[in-house]
Amino acid sequence: MNKVRSWIIGILLALGAIAVIVPIGVLFLSSFKTKASVFVISLAPDTFTIHSIVQALTPGLLHALLNSLIVSTAVTVVAMFLHAMAGYALARFDFPFKRATFVVILGSLMIPMTSILVPLYMVVRLMNMTNTMAGLIVPLLFNAYGIFLFRQFYFDFPKELEEAAELDGSGRFGTFLRIVLPLSRPVIVPLTVAFFLGTWNNYLWPLVVNQDKRFETVQVYLANQISGYNTPWNVVIASAAISVIPVFVLFFFLQRQLREGISTTGIK
Repeated sequence: MNKVRSWIIGILLALGAIAVIVPIGVLFLSSFKTKASVFVISLAPDTFTIHSIVQALTPGLLHALLNSLIVSTAVTVVAMFLHAMAGYALARFDFPFKRATFVVILGSLMIPMTSILVPLYMVVRLMNMTNTMAGLIVPLLFNAYGIFLFRQFYFDFPKELEEAAELDGSGRFGTFLRIVLPLSRPVIVPLTVAFFLGTWNNYLWPLVVNQDKRFETVQVYLANQISGYNTPWNVVIASAAISVIPVFVLFFFLQRQLREGISTTGIK
C-alpha cells in the first residue's frame, strides 16, 4: 500500500513539475523565433535566431532591469531587517496592547492592495515621493506575512542562547544582531525569495506611483511594449525571457539554503 501511494505521489509531483517547466521552456524557446513564426505551435523553432534577443536588449530594458534590481534588493534587505525586529519584539517583549497590535498586523493580510491603492497613493503624493525611487520602495516595506513568520519562529528560538550572550555582557540589541539574526536563516531564506520575487513581479504599484521613465521597472516596461496590432511579439517574448533571468540566478544561489531551511523548520 505504501509503495502504491509513493508511486501516486511521484506521478503527481512529476505532472506538477511538467506543468511548471513547460511554459518556461516555451517562453525561452519562443525568444529564438522570428516574428513570423512566434505563434507557430512547436516545441522548438524551425530555425534558431538571436535576432529577437538582440532587438530586445535595448538601453530601455537594461535600465528597467537595473531599476527593478535596485527596488527588489532594497525592499528585500530593509524589510527583512525590520520584520525580524518586529517579530522578535512581538515574541519576546511585553508591552501595552501587544496582542491588539499583532491582531491589527495580522488583519492587514486580509486587505487587498487594490482597496488601499488610492489612499496609499495620496499619502505618498503628500510626502512628495511620487516619481522617485523612495516612492517605489518605502510603501512595499511593510508585509504582515514576514512579521508573522518571524514571530512564530522566535517563539521556538532557544532563550538559553540569548541568556548566555547577556551573561557575556551583550545588550538586547547586540544579542539580536550577533546571535538571533544570524541563526534565523531558516526563515530568512524563504522570505528573501518571496520578497524579491513579489517585488520583482509587482506591476500595479510602480505603474500608479511613477510616470518618470528614469524609474520605470521591468514589468511596466514590458507592458508598455504592447501596442495593439503593431506589437512585436517576438521582441516582447524575448524581453520577458531576459527579465526572468535574475530570478533564476537568485534561486540558483539560494536553492541549497532554501532546501536546508525547509528541512530545518520541519524538525521539532
